[in-house]
Amino acid sequence: MFPYLLTRPNRLRLARAFAKVPIVDISIACAVEDQMGQAWVDSPADPQFWMIDQTQFFCYLAGDFSTDAGCDFLSQIPGGRLLMAGSHGWQEAAQSAFGDRLIPVKRWRYSSESLSLEHLRKLASDNANTPNVRPVDTTLAGAGSPYLDIGAFDSANDFVQRGIGFCLMKDDAIIGCAYSSLVCSSAIEVSIVVNPNHHRQGIATALSCQLLRWCLERQLAPHWDAANQESCGLAEKLGYSRDGEYTAYYLK
Repeated sequence: MFPYLLTRPNRLRLARAFAKVPIVDISIACAVEDQMGQAWVDSPADPQFWMIDQTQFFCYLAGDFSTDAGCDFLSQIPGGRLLMAGSHGWQEAAQSAFGDRLIPVKRWRYSSESLSLEHLRKLASDNANTPNVRPVDTTLAGAGSPYLDIGAFDSANDFVQRGIGFCLMKDDAIIGCAYSSLVCSSAIEVSIVVNPNHHRQGIATALSCQLLRWCLERQLAPHWDAANQESCGLAEKLGYSRDGEYTAYYLK
């Protein structure tokens, strides 16, 4: 497996390779635009197999993995990755390559097309936490809070320049944050993390409303990919519509 430099010609090839791979989040677009992520191939000169790796965890695959060469490419993926989506037949090939090292993980897709600024404003106005929500600046982004992961960005300044985040503070420390974990030209990937000691207090709702309103007012799609029922419930409360479910695979 070789790194694939994201030059203009290579980005075009990458886009064509992933054209038929199911879209489950914005990771593929981030890589094609050379905003975030790395690409890997079996041969830099003439690739037949492709992998996009976001934050050294989320992986996306393209190519005909029904061949021995396809299985060999898959077998080089490091452990500790979540295989999210790929070309037709990739699940069967991955199961053949890794056996019981693969753990299926159910996830849910949501569409932001049903979001309403009016609904978000009403939710925010009814939430007692809303007046205390503040934007994430460079100082907060660089503070190393466990509730704000900017690992896909180059630095705290890069996050403030290209991303967006809103937080709630207590005793000068972040206790919850809604932010863009990934960005591309037309969308962000929404991430929300709240201190477990402050769950069920409306904090996630207040933070989410501010983030989603910011996106809609700028014609950016706030992409929501849910990994649990709590996330599903919040998405639907905010006005997202469920767009199906899929299975990812964690590689031990």
